[in-house]
Amino acid sequence: RSRSRSNSRSYSRSYSRSASRSDRSRSQSRSRGRSRSVSPLSNRKRHVGDRDMPPPSKVVGVFGLNLDTTDRELRRVFERYGKIEDAMIINDRKTGMSRGFGFVYYQNSEDAIVAKEETNGLEIDGKKIRVDFSVTKRPHTP
Repeated sequence: RSRSRSNSRSYSRSYSRSASRSDRSRSQSRSRGRSRSVSPLSNRKRHVGDRDMPPPSKVVGVFGLNLDTTDRELRRVFERYGKIEDAMIINDRKTGMSRGFGFVYYQNSEDAIVAKEETNGLEIDGKKIRVDFSVTKRPHTP
């Protein structure tokens, strides 16, 4: 159909009964879920086992942290349960702000087991934390 306007300007619109090819492909991709780019290293597993019941290890993940909690504060809370190799808060790469979780690396798994049992549900900087063994066996690919 075309419509004409005064001042000799005209424009036309085409109407189609069926969805255009781009509309169709967009709706199909939505129904299948999000597509993700694939890293060349993505076939290497980062974790093993069950996320709900990870096996004991020397590394505990600390989740639900206050965004203002520091590495030093995390270390201070967890060092009373054993010798720590490292304690780190994970920061967003773009903003540098805390992502609200971190990891504590113990020298032996017995200390990590005690720390997990004693600190799960503890409040740090006004936030109740969840502590569990890390399921990650290597750092994530950036």
